[in-house]
Amino acid sequence: MKKIFFVIFLLPYCAFAQTADTYIQNGNQAAGRKDYATAIAAFTKAIEINPRDANAYFYRANAYSNQHDDQHAVKDFTQTLALNPSYPSASNYRANAYANLKDYSNAITDFNNALALQPNNADLYHYRANAKSNSGDYSGAVQDFNHAIELEPKNADLYEYRGIAKTNLNDNKGAIADYNIAARLKPNDADLLFYRANSKGNLQDYNGAIADYNLTLKLNPRNAKAIFYRANAKVNLKDFKGAVNDYTLAASIDHSTANLYYYMANAMSNADQYKESIAYYDKAIAQDPRNATLFLYRGKAKLSLEDAKGAIHDFDQAIQLNPQYTDALQNRGDAKINVRDFKGALDDVNAALGIDPNNLGAIYVRGKAEVELKDTASAMTDFNFVIANHTKNEYVYLSRGNLRSKQNDNIGAAQDFDKAVELNANNKNVYLNRGNFRLKLNDYAGAVADFKKMIEVDPESIVGHVKLGNAMVLAGQNVNAINVFNSAVALAPKDADIYVWRGVAKSNLGNYADAINDYNTAIKLDSASSDAYANRGNTKALMRDYTGSIKDLDMAIKLNHDNDDAFFYRANIKMKQRNYSGAVDDYNSALFANLDDIKIYAYRGLAEAMIRDTASMNADFRYSTKINPKNELTYIKRGAAKTYFSNFSGAQYDLNLAISLNPKSAEAYLTRAKLRIAMADRDGACEDLTKALQLGSKEAADLIKTTCY
Repeated sequence: MKKIFFVIFLLPYCAFAQTADTYIQNGNQAAGRKDYATAIAAFTKAIEINPRDANAYFYRANAYSNQHDDQHAVKDFTQTLALNPSYPSASNYRANAYANLKDYSNAITDFNNALALQPNNADLYHYRANAKSNSGDYSGAVQDFNHAIELEPKNADLYEYRGIAKTNLNDNKGAIADYNIAARLKPNDADLLFYRANSKGNLQDYNGAIADYNLTLKLNPRNAKAIFYRANAKVNLKDFKGAVNDYTLAASIDHSTANLYYYMANAMSNADQYKESIAYYDKAIAQDPRNATLFLYRGKAKLSLEDAKGAIHDFDQAIQLNPQYTDALQNRGDAKINVRDFKGALDDVNAALGIDPNNLGAIYVRGKAEVELKDTASAMTDFNFVIANHTKNEYVYLSRGNLRSKQNDNIGAAQDFDKAVELNANNKNVYLNRGNFRLKLNDYAGAVADFKKMIEVDPESIVGHVKLGNAMVLAGQNVNAINVFNSAVALAPKDADIYVWRGVAKSNLGNYADAINDYNTAIKLDSASSDAYANRGNTKALMRDYTGSIKDLDMAIKLNHDNDDAFFYRANIKMKQRNYSGAVDDYNSALFANLDDIKIYAYRGLAEAMIRDTASMNADFRYSTKINPKNELTYIKRGAAKTYFSNFSGAQYDLNLAISLNPKSAEAYLTRAKLRIAMADRDGACEDLTKALQLGSKEAADLIKTTCY
């Protein structure tokens, strides 16, 4: 009986043990199939049968981890360790679960315990390093990666992640050294190349960064972040068009990239694509309508499009959101200058300076407002102060150069314009301003060179094409000018100004009918084009249609009373009609409109000679030679005046000087021919007339017929 009793007693125990193991086996099989829900159910049954089985808790914890249920995983790993404190891998597995829960402190504690049991386990150093990195202890992470690398020096991941930790310590050189080793160990890893590109960008090695982003994208073309960061690198290299293309591509892949619309809009603005940039600022503002910076930059883009009122509205919004926003106050002041609210501009920049007395941008804008308010002394003081404290801003040099030019300090102005070009040779505005200055000095070759550079910087600049064409016309390069204007027409076929200036070039070549056609086209496109009427009037005068000419010039003046060319052309007709007093009046009006036009002083000087106002005549010629002593036109007109007063030796001196200054001036030879006719030097006159004819003078042809045959 004892034996039977003993057998009956043992049967339940054997069945019990076998059943728990069976559930564990079933659970492991399910886990092997990645059927973690079934595995967890089986391990749970095993635990119910034997709640002290550490294996069952450990296996179930792993199944929970594979389901990303780290909370339950931690509980089961904890129970495993409670049942068996030395259970292999339980501490490091729980550490990983803690790390997944971002409980890095407990994770590090578990990794410490695991390393006490396995001090030569490189993976444990790696994982603890990750936990330290995630908790911001990058120095500690680097130390752990060092230990791991000592144990596994061929493990590329260790160098890669140590590089990331070094990047977070701002040790980008050290990071790149690690990335280079990792890249040799695993050469086609897109993430690794991406990290190295970022570190190169941090070191301002933007070309190197772009090269690595290119490699990253070759391996993974849809990596939106790599495209986005490559765009940022291109911005730093001032490749704004390339940056715009990359931002656009990044947006097509992933719209969620932080501040993507803002960066894209900025790049477009820097690439002079202001209309497009405004569309993206609109999108950025829709996402973040209380961001004052977005309104500021959209306003700046509008200001670049000469929409000063729209810009002011955006600056108002920015200031409403942030009343202490000095950049917005400064830019609103700048916009107010454009709408001729100079007092309002001063109020804004002074408000900005009240907040930040050392705001150089506000001081610069104040200088611009002071120029407009004729307070040139204060303006010069402000420009000088800004330049003394920020020598890298080309726009301040441009503004001071223009002010010096107005004050006839041409040497100082030239130095400022040259400095602006030196500071930023990729800014089309530096060439525009220096080119205009050179035109004022009749340095047509220099102006042509500047406007050519302007077009090199911005091949689609309409202003650049028109300016280049005009400079070529003034330099006597009319055929080249027409080619430039043809290119401009292809870029902007509805721009009336282009047809006007192409007409001028054609008129200079004697193609009067073609010129008139261009002026007519301009008037059809813009019936209020004062320049079109003025130049059509001038061409009609060359065709000896003085009635039609005066009619057009009167219309030009009616449309724009500040059109100095219209007054100038009308004055020239009055000179031909021997209405010298009327000519003086029109030259006066031309100078009221444009005091900087040196040629008008010379022409008025000759008109004053004809009415024997010698005091005014001498004053005009003196002023003209003082402003630009190398302007041949002054000597031509003064030579003509001296011829009129029979001062032949003085006239000869002036006209010889004019020819030495510009040997290709047809007018100089023609005027000297007239002097020689007055001196009865027929042979000398005919020689000069022949030269004038060769240089394109129509009047010389008529005089040759009456003088030389």
